[in-house]
Amino acid sequence: MADLPEELVVAGGKDFIQQNILHVQRSSPKEPKQRSVDTRRGDTRDLKYSGLIPIYVHKKNYGKVPRFIAADARAAAMGVETTERRDLDEDKMPEIPSCRYIDKEERKALLDGMKDKWGDLMEQFQRLPLNVAVAHVQKRKSRLERELQQLEKDIALIERYPHMYVYDVLDDVKQCEQRHFHIVQREEPRCIRPN
Repeated sequence: MADLPEELVVAGGKDFIQQNILHVQRSSPKEPKQRSVDTRRGDTRDLKYSGLIPIYVHKKNYGKVPRFIAADARAAAMGVETTERRDLDEDKMPEIPSCRYIDKEERKALLDGMKDKWGDLMEQFQRLPLNVAVAHVQKRKSRLERELQQLEKDIALIERYPHMYVYDVLDDVKQCEQRHFHIVQREEPRCIRPN
């Protein structure tokens, strides 16, 4: 090899060769991996993951419930507590003057009546001709579609809210709005209590 000029070798002022020698002298030797030989041919595998050393049982969190499961259990217990409290509150529904509470039987009868009416309207809708070129047939079809959509919305609304109050006077509806109830106006005003 060609001789290098002196100024290139000592350009940085560091002696990397000497530094590497010191680093190797001061470092500890690398530990060989612990392996187990499991066949007569010399097949080896890591001893740590072979199951011969009890690593898992010596972990500090062995046998303890993980934090995320404990948090989920606490949240579920709080949820059960709140549902129990809500069930107790449901038994003693607040009395609102000039409000009439619709009980479960009346609500079921109302739902059944609405579903029957929806079935009748659907039959009428399906009896319409496929070609609706005549104006009065188009009007009838659009009217039936509107009524079906409205009935579907009403059925979904009644199924969503288990508690309903019925009002007959608009002043009572305004009073209901002041008490933070959800108002739905149809043929007769209804006040639905949110959960």
